[in-house]
Amino acid sequence: MMKRIMPLVFCLCLILSGCGKTASDSGKLTESGQSGSNDETASASAAPAGEAAEEEGEKLPDGVVAVVNGEELRPDDFGYYICSEAVTNMYETDPNADISTFDFDETARNVIILNAVMDAVGDTAFKQKAAECGYSVSEAEKTASELVDDAVSRSGEDGFKKTAGALGISSAEDYKKVYANISVFDGVADDFQKNPDRYISDASLLNDYADDKGASVRQVLILSGTDKGDPQTVAAEVNERAKAGEDFVALMDEFNEDSVTEKGYVYTFTKGEMVKSFEDAAFALKIGEISDIVASDYGYHTIERVCGAYELRNYWTACSDVRIADNLNEMLSFDDVINMARSAAEADGE
Repeated sequence: MMKRIMPLVFCLCLILSGCGKTASDSGKLTESGQSGSNDETASASAAPAGEAAEEEGEKLPDGVVAVVNGEELRPDDFGYYICSEAVTNMYETDPNADISTFDFDETARNVIILNAVMDAVGDTAFKQKAAECGYSVSEAEKTASELVDDAVSRSGEDGFKKTAGALGISSAEDYKKVYANISVFDGVADDFQKNPDRYISDASLLNDYADDKGASVRQVLILSGTDKGDPQTVAAEVNERAKAGEDFVALMDEFNEDSVTEKGYVYTFTKGEMVKSFEDAAFALKIGEISDIVASDYGYHTIERVCGAYELRNYWTACSDVRIADNLNEMLSFDDVINMARSAAEADGE
């Protein structure tokens, strides 16, 4: 499956390409990572996604935007998230828009700020809980530090600052934090599909934590030029058998013509990453549901939505002690972040 736009998370990793490691391999489970059931520490009445346990309106220490299980987040921790949310908002409004000229109205700015805060809070809680489950967060942080230091060495401080600025990141240290967060998320997202009990004792608990922020799906793709017969006929057979309850992974083994050949491969993605027809169908599904046949430029897809890292992040956030300042728009400057990204884009075009 090809992606339709280049999301900022991909750009973030691309800057560090050629350094020998990627986000998903910069951390691992420790040998003692058998705790799995991080949910034992959670309240049985933890709120579903969208009702996380944040206590908005509470007075926090000066300069602190949010506190997640005792960890303080300050304004510089949110630049990447504001920029990422702004880019997503912009493309949803106009797929052909340019960050250098796009006009964000006041309503959009407020939504972007709030979403950015919740994304940063979610990633922080995710990293904390992953560590409790035995994921080697310290190794991910060490790798992120090495990769960023190498990138600074290769491009020079001014060159790196310009590139990082395009992502809303103001310093190498902030870049390391964001990259480590993404490393942990990607690593756990992959391992969760193979070993869910390492992270939660009953994965069905996550069914209530799906939202439209991110999704995980399996698919059977029948290419338009398949040699299996008429593509629509073959796709119809696959879809009918999947909806009749046949094992989806077995159907993938028999029919799938996706370029990704890993057995039972699960795509985990956020809005804006996948081709639109595929994305729309995926987000319309509930956990465990099978789509109708979805047509795209590649062929015909049958999609199954499954629990994944976004549902796990929502659950872990709901199970966390989260406090958020009551003056977000005063503490976080949308204009400063976007102007930094615009300045970097202009410098790159010179």
